Order: sequence, then structure tokens, then C-alpha cells
Amino acid sequence: MSEQIIDAGGLHKSYRMGRVDLHVLRGVSFSVKPGEFVAVIGASGSGKSTLLHIIGLLDEQDRGRLVLDGNDAANFSRRRRNKIRCRDIGFIFQFYHLLGELNVLENVMLPAKVDCSTVGWLGRRRRTRARAGELLDRLGLKDRLRHRPKELSGGERQRVAIARALINEPKILLADEPTGNLDSKTGRQILDLLKEFNKAGQTIVMVTHDSNLAAAATRILHLRDGRLK
Repeated sequence: MSEQIIDAGGLHKSYRMGRVDLHVLRGVSFSVKPGEFVAVIGASGSGKSTLLHIIGLLDEQDRGRLVLDGNDAANFSRRRRNKIRCRDIGFIFQFYHLLGELNVLENVMLPAKVDCSTVGWLGRRRRTRARAGELLDRLGLKDRLRHRPKELSGGERQRVAIARALINEPKILLADEPTGNLDSKTGRQILDLLKEFNKAGQTIVMVTHDSNLAAAATRILHLRDGRLK
């Protein structure tokens, strides 16, 4: 593993809005070491989610350098980007993004299934099911395996999303306002879970507008008007 698991240099990103260009990121540079818990804090519209999407290979910068675990993302083919996004990066979103037609166990297992051929999945399914069950048990959801997302509370849905993000044992866990849709008590519980996984060695980058939430991280970066301050 590289000394820096994330190394971003001079990231720029803009979007065309009608007749004008909206500059979202204006030369963002930072790095993250393996095992760090880094929070990026900023107001709505400061570019936090855009930055996270670029790091997670969901979007591409207009200019600048992104190196993940020693590999320059500019050299990634579309297929390799998809593989890295599935295997090496876990995502936790504010609104969970669980599939309503699948139960809890199936939602958690989905990233592992997507990463396999049909034949490969036959050999991997039992191990994946066991890991999903262990994660859900650890997250207090062992009695919810057959429930569908609509039958769960917001906190339970977010814990399912955390288990899904961790199913492939990713090198990097990205969290976009992970407590933004939860009450304060449930939000603290989710934050405690993230801290627990970080203590076990999980690298985490979290974006938030909440300074209290950011204070739980080992390092805080402030993003304002597309620039780190």
C-alpha cells in the first residue's frame, strides 16, 4: 500500500449552467494516509460532494491530479474505474440508496455480486452471505435480515448502507453527510460506528456541514467556495 492512499493535487471542476460555467472546485489539494479519518467540512454548495464524487471515481476532474493507492486515476480505463469503485471504495450516502425490492441481506451482498461473473458468484455466494451476516450482526441488525428497507427506521437503513459499503472490505470508505437525514441521537450512533471501524484500521473520508460531526475525525479540512482553507 502507498504511503498516501489518496493524493489529490490542484483539482478543478466546473459545470455548465445555462450560459455560464459554475466553478465548483478551484484547485483543491490534499492527501490522506491509510487509516486516517478525515472530515471535509463546508457549507452547502462549497463543493464537498463534488470532491467526494471525484475521489470515489463517480466523476472526473477537469484539471488536476488524483492518485489512489499509488496509481494515477488518469491512467484508469473505464473498466478499471468500475472495478476500483466496486472493490476498493465503499460509499455511504445521506439518503441510503437501498433497493426497495431487495431485503436487507440482499442489499448488503449486492456489491459483491455485481463484482462477480455468474460462475464466480456461485463459488463466492456462501462466503459473502457469511460476511454480510457478520457485519449486520455487528451493526445490531441480525433480526432484520429479511426485512425490506421500507420496514426499517432511518438509523437502521443507514446501518444497512454501512454494511453494504464494507462488504468488499474496501481500502477507502467515503461518507457523504451520513447523519444528515437522521435525528441527533441516531446520528451520534452512526458516528460512533464510523469511529469504531476507523479504530480497526478503516480509512474514512467524510464530508459534512456539521462542525460537531467533523470533530470526531482525526483531521478536519475546511472547504469554502471550492478551495481548501
